[in-house]
Amino acid sequence: MTPKPVTSFAADPKTTGKAKTMNRRILAVVNPVAGPRGSQRALKDLVERAGKMALTLDVVETRPNLDGRDAVASMTGTYDCYLVLGGDGTVLEVAEAAMKNGVRMAILPRGTANAVAWHFGLPFDVTRALKVAVEGKAIDIDVGRTRDRDFLIVAGLGYDAHVIGDATRVLKRRFGFLAYLYAAIKNLARHPYSFRIRLDDGEPFRVRGAMAAIANIGTLAGNIRLVRQISPLDGRLDLMVVSPANFGDFFSMMFWGMLGRLHEDPRVRYYQASKVHVDCRPRAPLEVDGNSSEGLHRELVAEVMPRALTLMVPPEGMWKVPWMPEVPWSPSLPKQDE
Repeated sequence: MTPKPVTSFAADPKTTGKAKTMNRRILAVVNPVAGPRGSQRALKDLVERAGKMALTLDVVETRPNLDGRDAVASMTGTYDCYLVLGGDGTVLEVAEAAMKNGVRMAILPRGTANAVAWHFGLPFDVTRALKVAVEGKAIDIDVGRTRDRDFLIVAGLGYDAHVIGDATRVLKRRFGFLAYLYAAIKNLARHPYSFRIRLDDGEPFRVRGAMAAIANIGTLAGNIRLVRQISPLDGRLDLMVVSPANFGDFFSMMFWGMLGRLHEDPRVRYYQASKVHVDCRPRAPLEVDGNSSEGLHRELVAEVMPRALTLMVPPEGMWKVPWMPEVPWSPSLPKQDE
């Protein structure tokens, strides 16, 4: 029997705020090419500000042959917190090191999308970001795990991976987030895939769609929350099988996504589980947190690691965009594939 899509959510458990944190020993992990203008000015301001606050601040930069995980491993000091200056790819790399070493992580967003930062209302300016790293609120968030690597935001087969692959670094540096919009429109004409899905220990079922995306965070640049109930605090992963067929479908889904109600669009199947197994026919490209994997893939298996990463956030909590309306949620059931 095909399970029904999710139509109601339990409220998130309260975020566990730890005792007031004072992280005095900071390792700044910098991606020097992240963002349209890079991070060098931000790094200079960060060093100056850390000096005024009498912090111990060490800095290490990533390189083509030295990612965020290896950059952390190359440092021999003991730190209270890793502060990431970069985009979501660098954030994920440092997050894996932070979980391994049991160290808190903070973020100074410098990428194209910065989904993690937008979701948690993290500041984009140097002074406030450093203050959050030193004395913000420490919370434990969920992390998704695939067979190959972890993810904070989303792992997907199909359309989203095509979009990630076509939004090249050159385009992102020149046009910012618009590079993703260009790539999204470019790939609308692709044929759908057939997905065989198993949720936790349930019976497998089949759906067709352009992509199968397993999300831990459902936020895009500009604090656009595709499905407002997707949360990295609930111990669950969220599966969306999306099927835009033309330009009209695409812009309709963008509209619902901007309201945080993408799950209400009839071209979206939506489910929740602790473990998700997706088998794909034909093979499709795979992306994990905005990074494409080589070749084409037959399956994607992901499970949640509840409260696996300690993240520093502003004490005032979640930041809300003034123009984003809070829309009452009363979804209708989408039709199921046979």
